[in-house]
Amino acid sequence: MVTGESVWRAIVLYGANSATYKFAFGATLLEIAATGRNHVTLEELAPRYAELLCQALQRQPRQGTAGRSKFLDACRAFNAGELDVDALGRRTVQLGFNNVIDAFPQLSGGQAPVRYYEDQRKNSVAPGLTLRDELLELAESVHAQDLGAETVARWRLVETAWATGISDAVLAPPLVYDPDTQHLVLQTKQRRKSVTGVVAALSGYQDGRCAYCNQVMARDTRTGPIVEHVLPWKLLTRPWNGPDVDAIWNLVLSCKPCNDAKRDRAPHEPWMPWLEQRNNDLIESRHPLREVLMAQIGETAAVRHATLKLAYQRATELLPAVWAPPTSQGNGVEL
Repeated sequence: MVTGESVWRAIVLYGANSATYKFAFGATLLEIAATGRNHVTLEELAPRYAELLCQALQRQPRQGTAGRSKFLDACRAFNAGELDVDALGRRTVQLGFNNVIDAFPQLSGGQAPVRYYEDQRKNSVAPGLTLRDELLELAESVHAQDLGAETVARWRLVETAWATGISDAVLAPPLVYDPDTQHLVLQTKQRRKSVTGVVAALSGYQDGRCAYCNQVMARDTRTGPIVEHVLPWKLLTRPWNGPDVDAIWNLVLSCKPCNDAKRDRAPHEPWMPWLEQRNNDLIESRHPLREVLMAQIGETAAVRHATLKLAYQRATELLPAVWAPPTSQGNGVEL
């Protein structure tokens, strides 16, 4: 079912990335829409939009694939103290929105099926953007906080990919899960660096729902979401010779009741195609999760299927007890 929430997530998670403008733009739109306003000028968009990109450049100098960007150069000049805030605002209005307003609602197949704003930049009476009800409702929904966090998480993953030179032709250094911080970390021989929280990174691919019971999860300690190992982490205390279970391919988000009920057990086999499909969905998104998952469990769907099947067989040989989730989300494909 196409909803404002699902299309927004598709734009953020699956849209092409040639620069990180869309993440700053999306985050700014959500913040302004949350105030209930239905019209905004570029002059009003510019301060927060530029602020987010200036912060990003301080965090990671590379925020695009193009060799040069006059707008990003202006943000760098501001960070260096060479431009004041008013001058940055003028440069942002002049340069910062040239492509992002048209490009933001685009998916690989063309225009997104939900429109969040009307481009009124050429309107002589009220130039700017008219925010549609779809965006205003999204900003007021229970998912608004999650969508903002997912946007930031995706931003961090993309800039990390660019910083490490990840491409379709080169496998990434491994993104691994740090159970102490519940973060994905980029692990290299030189350092271990936190990339982003697993909850925010995975939530969008689960539509904010528990992987096992399919219920919407609120962000609190009573109900979750909790980072959950599908094949139990306990396997690492046994003679385990399968793929690393402490890696992104084996991590999902669950509610606390399901996490408590599952304990150190694998889900029963009819559920496992859900995990296979989730991993394939992640691979369909742009880097870095695509390369990370392909490195962990295989470059083709057939290899990944075989890897997951063998891992499940080995896991249930070592830990025979399995758990039946309250709602079977299997797609009917046997492992």
